[in-house]
Order: sequence, then structure tokens, then C-alpha cells
Amino acid sequence: MDSTPLQKARRIRRWATIALIAIFAIIFFSLNIYPSYSSGDDPKLSEISHLTKNIPYCTGQNGQVLDLYTPSSTDDYPDDDGAPYPLVIYVHGGGWRKGDKQNTLIEYYGAELSKEGFAIASVNYRLAPKFRYPAQNDDVACAIKTLAEKADQYKLDTQNVILFGDSAGSLLASSYALSARDKPVTIRGVISFYGTTDLVSQLKRTKHNPNAYAYLGTRDTDIARAASPLFQPITNIPPPFLFFHGTKDTIVSIDQALNLYHRIAAYRPSSRFVRINNAPHGFGDSSNTKPSSSDIRRALALFALRHIGHLNEAEADEAISSLQ
Repeated sequence: MDSTPLQKARRIRRWATIALIAIFAIIFFSLNIYPSYSSGDDPKLSEISHLTKNIPYCTGQNGQVLDLYTPSSTDDYPDDDGAPYPLVIYVHGGGWRKGDKQNTLIEYYGAELSKEGFAIASVNYRLAPKFRYPAQNDDVACAIKTLAEKADQYKLDTQNVILFGDSAGSLLASSYALSARDKPVTIRGVISFYGTTDLVSQLKRTKHNPNAYAYLGTRDTDIARAASPLFQPITNIPPPFLFFHGTKDTIVSIDQALNLYHRIAAYRPSSRFVRINNAPHGFGDSSNTKPSSSDIRRALALFALRHIGHLNEAEADEAISSLQ
């Protein structure tokens, strides 16, 4: 029997509601809302470091501030002999549209780096869609320039810098490492968590996901290629990269990271790629993922130590390779 107009209207409303919920879920998870990474026994970065909040860079407006964590001297984590701190610069994810320099990811993973004597700068940047590409890239570059200018003030070693980003932040960090000219710091390595590398693919892949379009402000292929680390011309030997990517990531395909890894490894064989089995985008601290978040945390610290020359190469490689 044919449906009445009222029944048809109800079905349309029901399916429209389901579609809106699905779209909202895609957007919500693609913005990389951070899960809780640590258990109660894990120290947080802010608990074992000295924090200088909201250091302005550029004009210091619209999110142009950064936090700087420097190691605190305790019985468990003694200070060094006064030498400047090697520096990790962290760029947060959030689909270029949200996110913040203070989150559970950097609190958890940064703690391990701080225990090993690294200072950690966590950078905010202007957000889309109010600000479009290359505003976010320009902000990362300007934040790094500001850190170099303030290196003496904060006792930072600009000759030993590691870049670290997740998701959208990984794209920004990778783009800087591969394309910035006349860098004021020496980048010894790049750590990428589930990062976007191919915006051409991302624009096609996520028709219901506004993040890449919000960042670029266009679907123009030439602009998408110019903004993608995967398509950056490699004219000099790049720094080594350490990639972590989940095998069940439906937001950013693991193939994106693999493709960039193969390009980088051709120049830097010490680069590494680690698959996180059963992990989605923003893999978090799940008992179903291997390697675990604690394994990942230790591996990234070993990678950073190795590439600033503070750790035996074979020891670091063995530990990281065991995760692959």
C-alpha cells in the first residue's frame, strides 16, 4: 500500500536526522579530539617541567602564542650541567580548524622527552576557516623563528631541534622541514603521528569532511599539491622522519604516510615507519593496539636522542625496529 504524505515526511525526517548524525560524527573524529593517553601512574609534562605559558610570536594575536616547557631539576630527573636544552617543537592537530597547544597528547608523550632533557615548545596557530593556507604554515615558521631569537633567554639549543606533529599538525611540521628556506634552527628529525601528507587525495577522499577544504579555501589541485608534504621537491637531504600511523585510520589513509616515508627513506635510510595495529585516527591508549602508547612514547624519545647524538645508533634502531 502506498505511503501517506505524512508517512513519507516522517521517513524523510528520519533519514535526514541519520545523515546529519553521520556527518557530525565524521567531522567530530576528523578534528582529532584527543583521548586520554595516560594512566594515573604516568607523570604529565606539566608536572615535571617548568612551564612558561603564552609566549607571543609574530603579532601575538589570533592564537599566535606558544608554551615552553623546560626540564625541572628533581631527585628523579636531575638537571644537566648548564648546557642548553635540545628542543622539541610540537604542532597540534585538529583539522586546522580547532585544537590547542595544551592537550593530553603532549602531556603524555612530552613527559618522556622532558625526562630525557628536552625542552618542549607547543605551538598554537591561527585556525581555519577564518584563516586559510598558508597562514598556519606561516605561523609555524614564525614561531620557530621566535624560539631561535629567544634561545639564549630560555637556554635552548637551536642546533638540535626535533619537530613533532599529529594529524594536521604533522602536515605543518613536515611541510616546514621539507620546504622552508634559511631555517634559523637545525632540524635533526621529524616525528609524525597519523599525519596528512597528500591534500589532493584528502580533498577527494573526504567529501563530507570540511577540514582540508577549510584549510585550503579551494579545491584547486595545484594549490593542494603545493600545500602537501608528499609533493614537495626534495632539493637537499631531508632530516630523518619517524612515522606512526594506525592501520584502521579512516580519516587519513595510512598510504599517505607510507608514500611520504618511501620518498624520505630514499634520502634518509634511518627514517622509520611504525604501523599501530588496530588503531584509528588519534590512536590513544587502547589495549587493542600494538605497539602500546607506552612503547610509542619510549620509541619517539629514543629516536630524538639518537638524532641529536645523545644515544648509540644501534641501541635506538633496535628498539624502534622491534615495533615495526
